[in-house]
Amino acid sequence: MAENQNKLTIGFNFENEFGDKFSATTTAQVFNDLGETDIDFIGDQLNIFLKQCGYARKHDHIFMEDVTEEEWVALADYLEELRRSKEEGGDEG
Repeated sequence: MAENQNKLTIGFNFENEFGDKFSATTTAQVFNDLGETDIDFIGDQLNIFLKQCGYARKHDHIFMEDVTEEEWVALADYLEELRRSKEEGGDEG
């Protein structure tokens, strides 16, 4: 296997309204044969970068699946219903 095969590098740069600058670059091996995907790596790195920039969120994982607009609407509705149910003390899952 070539040394750089399945190795990805991704970087993010961000400057907020106060002029604070954030930058991160990550290179890692992606093991597709173990079920890892490039898009999962990208999503994980984006989630980490957002936290490092101060954008920690209650639900801190951005969904990185390929869906149609109709599916996206249905998933958003379902998540809202699920979260509302949990807030009201409903079934945990």
